[in-house]
Amino acid sequence: MRRSADASDADGLDAFARALQGTFPARDDAPLALALLRLLSEGRPVGAAALAQAVDRTEGEVVGRFSGWPNVERDETGHIVAFSGLTLGPTAHEFTVGTRPLHTWCAWDTLFLPALLGETAEVRSTCPVTGSVVELVVAPDRVRSGPADLHVSFPPLAATDTADITGSFCCHVFFLAGADAARSWHETRADDLIFDVDVAFELGRRAVAALLEPGSSTVMEMSG
Repeated sequence: MRRSADASDADGLDAFARALQGTFPARDDAPLALALLRLLSEGRPVGAAALAQAVDRTEGEVVGRFSGWPNVERDETGHIVAFSGLTLGPTAHEFTVGTRPLHTWCAWDTLFLPALLGETAEVRSTCPVTGSVVELVVAPDRVRSGPADLHVSFPPLAATDTADITGSFCCHVFFLAGADAARSWHETRADDLIFDVDVAFELGRRAVAALLEPGSSTVMEMSG
């Protein structure tokens, strides 16, 4: 299997994590992005007025900011129902926070979102190769429990279009249950990268670290 880095290759991990940061266009306004994620994780569509109140800004300022971000999904009323990997709509990746049934756009989202939300999540997904159900418990600081020998697939970042992250990146990112499943996946997708789940978690931690720098935590607490 092709890997760009493993758990012992710190330089390789940092390089790939920096590249993955480019899939987060909202990183230019971490307080607003974090507040939006927190509100969305409550399990209800998020309106501009509620978001503006959470960050103590005007509604016009907030709308102007998130209107420039790609991959912000809205319902028929204009309320936000999906953002930065977290969605209220059904997908193959179930993501339960507390008693709130949510979903994510891809397997990797389930590994970094707990840190951004400041909450532990129960994850349920399916390996596309074996068809087996994958269940994990992911805390903000680590994967607490899950199957042994679990892997995560990543498509080549050169082919990723951040304006269509779900169609160019997320649709290729899955949990692969076991070494045989990972090898089978790689045989038909030779350009993909495959990491074990702990390395994929570490990539997520590094990729979103800038969003959690001092100054962002206050907004997370306000919106939670």
